[in-house]
Amino acid sequence: MAPPPRRPTAWEISFPEEAAAELAALQISATPNSTSLKRKAEDNNDMVPRVVKRSHRLGVTHYEPPSNYTIETAHYRAPGEDIGPGSGKPIRILQNFCVFDQSHKSAMVTLDVVEIDENIHRGKYSAAGVVLLPDEDDEDYGQEDGADTAESNGDHVLIEIIGISPFDYFAANAPIFLETKWALYELRGPSTLYKPYLVAYSTPRRVARSVVRAASHPEEDLAQYRSRTRSKDADLAEAIPYIREAIQDDLSGKLQRSPLIEELLCSLPHDHAPARLPRPRSRRQFPTPTFLGNPDLALLKPENQSPTHVTPLIYKLATGYFDEGLQVVGPEPMSPTKAEVEMERAKALQFLKDCVEKVRSPIKRVALSTDARRPGWSGGYMKEAKVGDDVYQTGDFVLIRKGHSPGLDLPAPLLINIPNDAKLTDYFWFARILYFDLAKQRVHLEWLEHGSQIILGEMGHPRELFLDMLCESFSVEFIAAKISVTYAMEPLRKADQFFFRSIYNENDASFTSVNEQEMRRISDRPPPYNCPSCARSQASMLNGDCALVREDSRDVSGICYRGRKYHLSEYFLYQNARDGPAHIGHLNNIQVGPRRAAKLIMFRKVGRVSIDLKGIPEDVENNDYPERHVFLTAEVDTIPVDHLVCPVHVYAWDFFKSPEELKAWVDYSPYNFYVSFRVPSTTTELRAQSWARREQVFSYSHIVCEFLCCRSEMYRADLEEDTFQVEQDSQGYQCLDLFGGTGAFSRGVSEGSRGCVKPTHLIEITPSAARTAKKNSNADMVTYCQDANVVLRYFIKSAANHDVETPKQLFDNKTLVPPPIKPGKMRAIFAGLPCQSHSRLNMYRKAEDKKSNLILTAASYVDFFRPDFFFLEVRFMTVLLWLLIELMLSQNVPGFLKYNLLAQQASQHRVEGGIEMGGLKLLLRALLEMKYQVRFFLLQAGNYGAPQNRIRFFLVAARHGLPIPNVPQPTHDFPVVNHLRIRFPFHKEPIEPIRTTRGTMAHPSVSIADAIGDLPQFDWEHPDPKNAAPALRRLLNQRKQAGIPVLKCDVDRAHCGYEGAGEYNDEPKTSYQRQAREHQTKNIQHFTRCLLPQTVERVVTIPLEPDADFRSLPDHLGEWQFTSPLSAVGRNRYRGAVYGRLDDNGYVPTIVTNVHPTAKQSKVLHPDCLRMVTVRELARCQGFPDWFVFVSIDANVVTIHRQIGNAVPWQVSRALGRELRTALFDDWKRKLFENEMDTDEDD
Repeated sequence: MAPPPRRPTAWEISFPEEAAAELAALQISATPNSTSLKRKAEDNNDMVPRVVKRSHRLGVTHYEPPSNYTIETAHYRAPGEDIGPGSGKPIRILQNFCVFDQSHKSAMVTLDVVEIDENIHRGKYSAAGVVLLPDEDDEDYGQEDGADTAESNGDHVLIEIIGISPFDYFAANAPIFLETKWALYELRGPSTLYKPYLVAYSTPRRVARSVVRAASHPEEDLAQYRSRTRSKDADLAEAIPYIREAIQDDLSGKLQRSPLIEELLCSLPHDHAPARLPRPRSRRQFPTPTFLGNPDLALLKPENQSPTHVTPLIYKLATGYFDEGLQVVGPEPMSPTKAEVEMERAKALQFLKDCVEKVRSPIKRVALSTDARRPGWSGGYMKEAKVGDDVYQTGDFVLIRKGHSPGLDLPAPLLINIPNDAKLTDYFWFARILYFDLAKQRVHLEWLEHGSQIILGEMGHPRELFLDMLCESFSVEFIAAKISVTYAMEPLRKADQFFFRSIYNENDASFTSVNEQEMRRISDRPPPYNCPSCARSQASMLNGDCALVREDSRDVSGICYRGRKYHLSEYFLYQNARDGPAHIGHLNNIQVGPRRAAKLIMFRKVGRVSIDLKGIPEDVENNDYPERHVFLTAEVDTIPVDHLVCPVHVYAWDFFKSPEELKAWVDYSPYNFYVSFRVPSTTTELRAQSWARREQVFSYSHIVCEFLCCRSEMYRADLEEDTFQVEQDSQGYQCLDLFGGTGAFSRGVSEGSRGCVKPTHLIEITPSAARTAKKNSNADMVTYCQDANVVLRYFIKSAANHDVETPKQLFDNKTLVPPPIKPGKMRAIFAGLPCQSHSRLNMYRKAEDKKSNLILTAASYVDFFRPDFFFLEVRFMTVLLWLLIELMLSQNVPGFLKYNLLAQQASQHRVEGGIEMGGLKLLLRALLEMKYQVRFFLLQAGNYGAPQNRIRFFLVAARHGLPIPNVPQPTHDFPVVNHLRIRFPFHKEPIEPIRTTRGTMAHPSVSIADAIGDLPQFDWEHPDPKNAAPALRRLLNQRKQAGIPVLKCDVDRAHCGYEGAGEYNDEPKTSYQRQAREHQTKNIQHFTRCLLPQTVERVVTIPLEPDADFRSLPDHLGEWQFTSPLSAVGRNRYRGAVYGRLDDNGYVPTIVTNVHPTAKQSKVLHPDCLRMVTVRELARCQGFPDWFVFVSIDANVVTIHRQIGNAVPWQVSRALGRELRTALFDDWKRKLFENEMDTDEDD
């Protein structure tokens, strides 16, 4: 049997020449191994006592299979696996595995028990885990639609072991393989329950491997080795038998003569190193040391990743919450001594006891005197009150006894003996006194929230409070005590001194800056008008009301509804009663009701070219952007005011002086439209019929509202924007794309912000993605192809002028990375986190997975550079343990939100415990400590113009003093309705910052045909057309006669399809296609991966009907994966989309990295062609323009799939960028106005 191909290790990838030289020096035999992988029992007699002892130490843990699992048979195929005839045993990955003894109630055993048992071939031992393919990474899972359902938790497979590969002492991180009758399984990542068993097996062998590799350096002696590796005598003694085993395997005899090994064997007592029986040397053979495998994937393996590096601040916040040892870059922060901590704790406890004693006392006398009225105050409002012996004044911060508001939980009981771990928040609320009401004997309070009472929970700073925009009037006697609270950006040193620096909005869980000037302005008013919360509530109520607008005269010129003005002759969106985008109207008149309130809106209907004129036999003139092209009608209607959505801008087509100006118009805002014609239709149904009698609309006769506030921002502020843009460009800012992939995230935000942020640096560990980013960026883009943790250390050490080795670019392991970025001018950091370890699809989620800890790396970059803005996206997520994201349909939603710190493995399939939502809480706390404003939300890509169902978590942060962008609201009416609501685990109201009501968006959803309909068509060639069914043969002939090219899908070739500049099937017919083709491409990359002939035959046989799938295949093309009741499809009652065909008028499921007709996301067949979708079609559906060319090692199509699947959809990034520009421009205009006002006052 051929040995399994060995993957390159981190050492080999980083130092190929040294690794090759080291292996050559050892002269390892490379003879192919033709025997079973089982180690012979007679070679391991001395192992038995130690194996027994080790098993006793581990105890007994029994394997419990999940409810749905698959037993490996000869017909089993892993999702997306093609096995050709004569290809030998396939190689698969067993992820989150455990090994157990079938004959002893499935008790887990170590691998050496399996290794030495001569009955291994009798099926006594089994293994179980989630099966992946060798060219996949575990990050690929957890992204698919419906990935949170029980049926989609991956293929959990039970296998019977007949052999195990011997441990390789000569290659770092060499894999271990299990052999079954039908396949080889590389063990990768044990379940947490099995981890102790694997550690017991691997630890002494890894020590032996370390010694063997050190032996190739004759200059190193035992003392130097111990110092370098910090090895203990007990560990070395345990490794002695395995070192002797390695000596046996070394046919050159160099290990036997190594000074290091000689010294080691002589230095330990003989009783620590039991003798081993000699084995025939021919028994132990090794694979050839090659570099087979995909380096893009190898670099992502946990064993090849660097330790998590953090700044001192992040280390201080994260200490104790992560299993992984964190590497601090910089001086470790000073921690208070135990005595100081105890002293502060004692002071806080005594203060709590004093406050409790006050409120436990009998009701105190309250004195409110008219003498306490502040000058200028009228009525019965006072500035101070006396409660018992204590005097309270306006502006004081006080504690209020919990539990005196109806509907709230009762407070903690006022015990005589207060527990030592009690906190103020257990008994009291925090508030600021605004005024006293003499008549009602009440005090009006503005509330503050302690961090422990909001989203931060236990991760909040113990002395930080937050204004929460709420107020209330209370009985004066419920005031418990004064407290010291200060507005400060840094925590104060005194243990009893609280501080606040942010406003917490419970409606969207955001943290924003306190506007000190506005707060003082309102506080200086006389009561009851000096309450900021009341002022905000009043303004909100006025915005919700409908009021008539009179601009230049006493005549009514429009209405104001929900803060927006609608003038006569203005265009607007109004609710569509059915599914689809909002309707467009042209305001003609306003019907006034009682009390001069607006009652009804009278308007003319406006049609959409892309919707209302489908099916007309002629092309529409001026239709460059069909979704923005509208036409006027003679249809008149009325609607209630509450049906209004928002104003829009519609200009005549001839108003634009050039195609470039028209393009700038539609790019400027999703609410910009243009009109070319007027149709004399009187009903909606007659629009298409009336098209022949259309009249052209000219700008000189096109009546639009002329009030300045109704003009498009593009023309109203064009001169201001030019000045604003010049100032932005002159700053010389830097922008860093962290974990950048192809750079799509930062490029999209840059495009949406029209250059307010421009990516200048990118860090990406995988060579292909890094080269893709570089190829498609401007010439000034600096790319670091290296682990982000390594680069962080390089940046920080360099900034501190320390001697630090310059890392090498991983794409060749020779070129040095570019010079480090200097802090001080960082405009924005973008980070797309790969957080698959939070996915329920990965049934054995690794609570200590390093990839989970990349959030600490990202936070450390923010801490080091302190950028103006921070954009975070979290990929590959599903619902987890504690946080419920409510969706109307089962969708893939962010597990990061429910990432629990200090989580423990509760069973084989469940992690529990720890700090609920700990990952999010820690990140929020870190950003607040760094003086950032923060908001977070979920975005559905389909709501922003992507033809894809994809939900992801986003977080945006802005430094205090800068504007924080708003949440981008949906612009496209996507058919999958998601209430993107986030529910927290502490019984607070859920947040829902995204409006998803259908019938209110500006545009229809983008379909697959809208996105890819202009790309060239071609079919795969049928591998055996003579044996095809007659109907299929007729279809193949018809398509050939129609001129549709037929290309051979040859599995021996890299891909099937078209390369180079290429030609398109048609002129662009949608805005989406036109935008994708805005610049000419140098390589269309319109090709598919190549599959086995039998898979190609099945694909070609699937009918050209929407949603057709494997159920349409004839019996002779059946496959175990979708015919066996034991398969995943069978267990799912034969539902699903294996060999699924897409719908032209629908959308693609979440684009993932494993694109195959039998993969977990298997609906990948082209809607109109006899093949699967191409690279360019997938890229189009992810929003990539055609000029964007992908790079992959060895032209690997799967690598390109991974780059596309990992990207943030371009449309979503653009939406975030638009909000950033709006925030920056509005802030710039505000400051400009304030400066002009100050200048006028000075004059």
